[in-house]
This record gives sequence, C-alpha cells and structure tokens, in this order.
Amino acid sequence: MSIIFLLPLDYISHNSTSELIWFKLPDSVILIIWKVNYWTTFALTWLVLPMLLEFYRSGHNKTWDRLRDSIKANLKFQAVMLGVSLLGVVYLMVEVGLSPSHLKMMIIALSHVYSLILALWLMAHGLITIPRNKWISGNIGKDLNFQYLKLPKLVDELEDVKISFREQVLIVVSLTRNFTSDSMEDFKYRDWILKLYNSIPGDIKENVERQFIHENINISRSELNDSFMTKLNSNFNSNLHRLVGYQAEFNNLFRRIIRLEDTLNSVGSRELSFRIDNHKVLFSPKVNFIYWYYYLPTVNRLTSVFLSISSFILLQSEFFHSTKLSLLNHLVYSSGINGAPLFQFVISSLVFSYMLFCALNSLTHLKIFNMYHLVAHESDPVSGCWYTMYIARLTIPLSYNFITLFISRESIFEKWFGESIHLTGLFNLLNNWTPRLVLIPVILAMFRVYDKVKKKLGFGDLYDSWTLFDDDEEGDPAKRQDLIIVEAKRIVNREMSKRELQLRPFNLRNEDVSAADMNYENNRRQFHDVLVDNINNRIDQEETYFNGTIITPESTSIWGRLGNTFTSIRDNVNRTIGRGNTSYRDEESLEDFNYDDDANENLVI
Repeated sequence: MSIIFLLPLDYISHNSTSELIWFKLPDSVILIIWKVNYWTTFALTWLVLPMLLEFYRSGHNKTWDRLRDSIKANLKFQAVMLGVSLLGVVYLMVEVGLSPSHLKMMIIALSHVYSLILALWLMAHGLITIPRNKWISGNIGKDLNFQYLKLPKLVDELEDVKISFREQVLIVVSLTRNFTSDSMEDFKYRDWILKLYNSIPGDIKENVERQFIHENINISRSELNDSFMTKLNSNFNSNLHRLVGYQAEFNNLFRRIIRLEDTLNSVGSRELSFRIDNHKVLFSPKVNFIYWYYYLPTVNRLTSVFLSISSFILLQSEFFHSTKLSLLNHLVYSSGINGAPLFQFVISSLVFSYMLFCALNSLTHLKIFNMYHLVAHESDPVSGCWYTMYIARLTIPLSYNFITLFISRESIFEKWFGESIHLTGLFNLLNNWTPRLVLIPVILAMFRVYDKVKKKLGFGDLYDSWTLFDDDEEGDPAKRQDLIIVEAKRIVNREMSKRELQLRPFNLRNEDVSAADMNYENNRRQFHDVLVDNINNRIDQEETYFNGTIITPESTSIWGRLGNTFTSIRDNVNRTIGRGNTSYRDEESLEDFNYDDDANENLVI
C-alpha cells in the first residue's frame, strides 16, 4: 500500500472521534504493512540500488565482471559506513547499554536523522520555489524571460559534453577501423568495439567519420588491453548519457520557449498555431489561444496562491510542531471537519503528498557534480538508480515528520518506529529541533542567498561569462539579464532556422539499390550537411538561413565596419538613382527571343 494512503489511514484511525468506516484495517495488518514498507525501503536504499548503480556505472563489458566490480565498490562503501557506526555503538553502550534490540534501534535512528535533515532541507526549498515558479508562469512575458535566462548556460553545458563525447567517439572510430578484422589477434575486443561503435548516434557518427582522416589518433596494439577498454567504455557511456540528457533538456526548453513566443505573437490575430508540434494540438486556433493566453496563466496564478498558503501553514506547523499553536493541528482537529474522518483523511493525504512532492521536486532539480540528470523519458540507468535511492531514503523520515506536526502522535507507526527515534536523549533532541531549523533553508531560498553567495565565489547562475563585458555593467544585474535574453533569442532563431531546413530522410526500400540511387543519396546528404553545421559547431554560433540565403554575421573589426559603411552608402546611392527601375529586365522581349538557338547551347550544371 502506498505510504501517502497508509500514513493518514493509520493516524486518522487512531485520533479521530468517529470511526473511519470505508478504510478500516486491523492494527496487526497496519503493523505488518509498515514493517514490509520500511525494510523494503531500507534494503533498496542501502543494498539493492547502490549495487545496481555501480553495476551500470562499471566500464566492464561482461556481466560477471560488472557484478564483481559493483560488489567491490559497495564493500568499500559499507566499510566506511561500518566505521561510522562504531562511534554510534560506543555512544549506545554508554547511554543505554548494548543489546540486539538496541542495536537495531540505533541503525534505524541513525538512518532516520541523516535522511530527516536532507528531507527537510529539500522540502523547505520546494515550499518556496514551487509557488514562486507557478506565479511566474502566470505571466507569459515573465515566464518567457525566465526560460530565456536558462538557455545560454544550458547550451554551453551541452557543447562541453559534445566536445568530450567527440573525443571518445574518435577513439572508437579509430579502433573500429584498425582492430575489428576477422583475424585472431583482433577477436578478443572486436565485439566490444563494435558494440560501442553501434551505440554512437547516427548524425554524430557520420560527422566524426568524415573528419577522422584529419585527426591524428594512433593507438598501438600494445595499448589495447582490458584496462584501456574498461576506461574507454566507462567514459564513453558516461558522456553519451550526459549528451542524451542535455540534448533532451535543451529540446524541452526550446519547445517551451517556442510555445511562449507563439502565444505572445498571436495576440493580434487571436489565433494560435505553434511552429513546432502543432499537430498535437486538439483545439482550433481560436480556442487554443484562449487556453494558452487566458486559461493557463489564470490557473497558474490561482494555484500559486493556494500553494503559498499551504506552504505557510506547513512552515508554521514545522516550527510549532507538537504544540497547540500548530495551524495544521487546528485545521484537522479544531475546524468543522473534526467529526468527519473521511475529510480528515483526504486533507491529511493531500498535505502529506504536498510535503513529498516538494522534497522530490527539489531533488530532481539537483545536478550533483553534473553526474546525475533526471530528464523525462531520457534518464540514464545510473541517474535513475541514484534518484530512486534518494527518493526511497526521504519517504520514511518525512512520514514521521508529518505526525509530529500534530499534538497527538498516537498511531501504529509511532509505537513501532517512534521507540527507535526516542532511544537516546541525543536522537530525541535532534528529532525535536531539526524541524524548527527548516526556516534556515526557507530564508536562503526566499532571498536567493545561494545565488548571491555563488556569485561572490564566481559560480553565479546568472551566466556571468556571457555578460561581464564591461566593468560598468557589473553593478547592474538588469543589464546583464537583458544581454542574456538577447543571446537566448539569437540561439532560438538559429535553432529554429536549422530545424526548418531539416530534410526528411530518404529511405531506399528496395534490396537491390542501384549505384545511381546511392550516388544520389550521398550527394543529397553532402548538400544537406553543407547547409546544416556539424556537431563541432556550437548551437549559438551557427549561420542564419533565411529564405534559402546564408546571413553571415557582420565583422566586428575596424576594417569590417568600414567596409560595411561603404557598402551601405553604395546601396543607398544605387537605390536613389535607380528608383523606379526593376531589379531585372530582359535585353530582348519574349516575342523576339529565338528558342531554337537557346536550345542548342551547352547546358552547364
């Protein structure tokens, strides 16, 4: 049973003045469900998921080698945890004495305190950022600028990953060219190399192979060993997963920006048709405009107000937990729903779900050392295991924190789990005072203290590398934001022009393909690659294509500016003198044109 239903069911059943009829369960069944949930979560958090994470992270090719590598890495981790636990054992012996039951309680308490601090810190950030982001989404213009500010930094991260991945791809291509023959000496690593080669995305593979002849990569047979292949496999898969994650994040952000731009641009016509993915829209253009321009912003603003009130109630209840001043305790037990256990159950489930959602939302927005990325439908196994592990780790501590928001804690969960928390005075003190410290991350998030500290240390999120051109602008964040927005608009225009030039794939379905067809396909692909820059070109530094014409950026040198000035003067003079003349005029009329002589001329392609 899900904890978001089990915990309110357990608590309301033992604290409501009326009986909860529809969801009534015996206490023995509730206790069994709690034990199964807890120990399953404990096993996933400390044993199963860490093993899976190291298994997928391992660079070995064979399953047994990866499993052995995973076991070795987890034994090191468990040894460190055992060393830390020895300090707890010494404290336990001094405080209450050592016994098997006390040892089990100490393990539960240590795991709870660590996870509780992390869960409350993440939840506090979510209580502030979720209503704030919803409020920003209620204004299309502000939301668009908010998304613009994310784009340049994301593009830089994407390009860095592309450069790193390109180095690994070049090595794989070199190995494929030199060490995948049918000879016996190439047999050992041939399948491994071909497996990596087949994992390269098609567009990257074609571009890198064309540039391979210009690269100087020499790998001797003596260098090709298990250690070399294991390291290559680990780096290759890590960069590939990061590339897929960043590319998916860029595509999602790009689609969101395009939709917001199209919504603002449709104000005059009152009809909204998106430039991309418009086939997924179910409404007519007029209804679509009303939905995106009026309905969604209004709903987001109302949702933001409701979530802000909910966040205030939770924060106040955390600070005054287990006292009569707790607003959540008044809402559930001193309001008109006191005699309606079903409504108490529903409100408790919603509040607990919101607590979990805030913590998980903050967790999913963390990018730990740029190693783990959670992207919808594009997450790699390593990141999936890491986030799942911490999601499981946060659930039980937040469950116990929820029942401490009320005066009464009577429940099966308190009787079984609470006795471990109150094993010693230190654990009891940490459990009572840690929730009150939730105001610290709230203040830090509300006043953006993290951004200011990172900016002072040179790690600002405001994308300073794009904006700090002049010393005069350092003290004006508004100007820096304007420059970032201008740069983001340029990136969006480049990417949109690039996607409009994308050709549909030409599929040769016949098994017997003629040489002429293959030649046509090769020429067509070469022409397409000339128009669309390869992977080495940055997304934000591509040439602009408009109506089939390449628009090159103006030169920033003094000679380039002088040349542009003289060119502009010359064009103005020509337009003034030649006003009224057509840009093109045949030297002879169509009636006097000799079509036979024209047909005899050589055709030059």
